[in-house]
Amino acid sequence: MANRILVALKGEARGFFRSKSTVFWTLAFPILLILLFGAIFSGGGTGKVDLAVQDLSNSPASLTYIDALNQTGSLNIIHVSVSEDINAYIKDNSPGAVLIIPSNFASAFAPNATANTTSLLLRTDPTQSTSAIAMGIVSGVSSQFNLEIAGGANVITTSFGDITNQNFNFIDFFLPGVIALTCMTTTIFWMVSVMTRYRTNGIFKKLTTTPITRYEWLTSQILWQLFVVFISVAVIVAFGIMLFNAHLTLTWIAVLTIILTSALFSSMGMIIARFIREEEAASAAANAITFPMMFLSGIFFPLSSMPSWLQSIATVLPLTYAGNALRDTMVYGNSSGAINNLLIVAVLAVVFFAAGVALSKWKTE
Repeated sequence: MANRILVALKGEARGFFRSKSTVFWTLAFPILLILLFGAIFSGGGTGKVDLAVQDLSNSPASLTYIDALNQTGSLNIIHVSVSEDINAYIKDNSPGAVLIIPSNFASAFAPNATANTTSLLLRTDPTQSTSAIAMGIVSGVSSQFNLEIAGGANVITTSFGDITNQNFNFIDFFLPGVIALTCMTTTIFWMVSVMTRYRTNGIFKKLTTTPITRYEWLTSQILWQLFVVFISVAVIVAFGIMLFNAHLTLTWIAVLTIILTSALFSSMGMIIARFIREEEAASAAANAITFPMMFLSGIFFPLSSMPSWLQSIATVLPLTYAGNALRDTMVYGNSSGAINNLLIVAVLAVVFFAAGVALSKWKTE
């Protein structure tokens, strides 16, 4: 029995090392993960959190307060005009954190002030870990002001709220990213599996004897994957509502984004499988492509926490725009931002679809 096991083991080893691409992707994938997470968590980021500030006081006291926030070195202050409707600004820009300084900020520090208090309003995105950083810095600077200027009196208080006017919770912000991620993983791995299996079994050569074209075949695969993806989306949303009381709006922009995202990644899976013939190696290559996108596209980690060079990479990843489009339309109600991201997804879907059809050579498969 031991000999048979040894013979079988040797056979597997020979098969593994015979495929150079399998060896490469098996070793490259964990190395890629080490480099990826090492870059994210090694402190190579800018360390600055974006904070939009609307100064309704526009006084020397409020300007000094904003300067104190800036002096911490941990905030990137974005000034919002006093004439701007803050809800419209949030809807159009989807910021992570917004601080509103009230008009009575300076008067609260006057020696003969009657109400001797002023309340800041900090509205944040609860899905971003940077929200806690913004809260901590604002609270710390306010405490310092109370100590130095007001002699320890609790003059500056801070109230907190979400960046939207609705009662959203963490799962509401997280689910759109999960939907985008599902569109990517479901379609890429399906196409890689189908392509390698068809090639191995000689099905592609048989398809050349039928009237179906490469364009028609890829379209049929995309349509099937759309069916599977929408089942997955329905399950995700249903469980989010039942288990976590999620509040999401499935708009026409969201539906179109899901369709185009699925088409984009189905085509990408076809391209991956075209150049990597072994099924094991193709799956490893798909992992090597999808995992970095998963963590670099703002699905789990805010882009602002990453080094600038990783943020630059994120701007060319399709999943970044798919996730942003879904979150903008389903959570923020930011239609203009969602449409801008949707257009990018649409262009990429057309490009990858055309490339997938052009690169597929059934007669040589």
